[in-house]
Amino acid sequence: MEFIDESTKNFCLFDKVIDLYKPVSVFGKNLFANLSPLKEEMISYFSFLSKVRECEKQRTRIESLLRDFHEITTTISNIEHDMATEIDIFEIKRFIYYHRLLKNASRLKDFFGSFEELWILIDPQNTGSFSFAPRNSMIEEMEKKYTDLGKKIDGLYRMQIELIARRFGIRIDDKRFVIEKEKGIPLVNSNLVMIEREGTKTYTLSVRPTEEIIALQSEMSDLEEKLKDEREREVKRLSSEIKKWIPSVKEEISKISKFDLAFSKVKAINDGYTFPDFGDRIELSKAFHPVIAKNVQNYTPLDGSFTGGLTIIFGPNMGGKTTVLKTIALSCALGTYGFLVPAKYAKLPKVDWIRYIGMSSNHTDLSSFANQIENVSEVLKMDGNGIILIDEFGAGTNPYEGEALAQSLAEYLSHRNHFSIMVTHFKRVIEKTNCPKYMIGKINFDEEINAKNINSKIDHHLTKDFSVKYGDAIKIASIFGFPSEITDEALKKLEDYL
Repeated sequence: MEFIDESTKNFCLFDKVIDLYKPVSVFGKNLFANLSPLKEEMISYFSFLSKVRECEKQRTRIESLLRDFHEITTTISNIEHDMATEIDIFEIKRFIYYHRLLKNASRLKDFFGSFEELWILIDPQNTGSFSFAPRNSMIEEMEKKYTDLGKKIDGLYRMQIELIARRFGIRIDDKRFVIEKEKGIPLVNSNLVMIEREGTKTYTLSVRPTEEIIALQSEMSDLEEKLKDEREREVKRLSSEIKKWIPSVKEEISKISKFDLAFSKVKAINDGYTFPDFGDRIELSKAFHPVIAKNVQNYTPLDGSFTGGLTIIFGPNMGGKTTVLKTIALSCALGTYGFLVPAKYAKLPKVDWIRYIGMSSNHTDLSSFANQIENVSEVLKMDGNGIILIDEFGAGTNPYEGEALAQSLAEYLSHRNHFSIMVTHFKRVIEKTNCPKYMIGKINFDEEINAKNINSKIDHHLTKDFSVKYGDAIKIASIFGFPSEITDEALKKLEDYL
């Protein structure tokens, strides 16, 4: 059972909000892509976030280090299957190098483990760099001999070049050179050079190696093969030692993932978010929906308390009822997934799931009402304790039956332990259901109102109000230009209805 389904995520813009706080490392991104809700560990997790928040002053440095980590899944697999190469050991050394820097920069030394022993093994010369080449005494001895042979061969070639200069008066700087044909013919006829390429006007020549040079080159070639074999043996030996550390490497990758995700989450404190408390109710103070608030002038934050059972929210259109549902859904989802909550204060219950049931239908073969019925039926069968957010249930069918169904559903939910919040316009649902109620969207008709300023005259705060006031919609119709003979008649009919 999903904690929050795609429909509810889309409704409250959950993914759009959490995308603002994506991790930056390859490891953190993998964890972010597979988020799961917290269970019993909520308190301890937010305690960890509080510690991570202490690293805020080092954010630029830490994020830079986190970005420098490479994906090493293939490297780990190669080491585990005894197929490691120099590149794999380089990647492990690089990982340890940045792990050490991250540990020091974050100052969470008790959280991250240590690879000092492994570092000494991979970097016996204590270079402090993450560059890698296999080293041991035999390799060093062979490399020295290889270098000496190279120098000796270079010296012999220089002697041949000097001999050419003495005999033919031709000065060259390298054992391979280009010379005009006319000048080069005498040299070509000697045994001191070989023709590599003959052009129309020039020769490309190389100094012919002497028997001594050929012998040394052969010795050097044999040594190169032996050196290659010794390096491979050393890589295999190191890989065998590193293999013992792979469980620790995997554990530290998990820690880096956890830290990176947490470090990204606490960034929200700079955007007005807060660490939530957990208890037996939904309690929000100055809560806001970051996406909606960004695009609305004079945004009104949410203050409200919602207990188990049912809470009804009513009021005119444009009042902000659906925004309240979005803010509640988002706040509870963020807290349960271990994110900070956009509010001055937030207390959230521990629940098993969140579901939104609204007017829109995701099924082309069902009406919005039929879709609501289907969704409500599924939600009422769900196990555990959840948050149910219902927007205008029954509005998609004839008003008499819709109101009767909505009233019965409200009474049913008021006796259940779920945290149910129902937005409705139905008179009997509001007046007859015994549960907490909020009114939102009270319009101040005492001031001058027109089509341009009406939004600024609406009070978007939740207020305790157990009586339904009628007539606002007719007044708004008049403001928007409805003929007075229609609105006057509508007021009379409204009085008859009430």
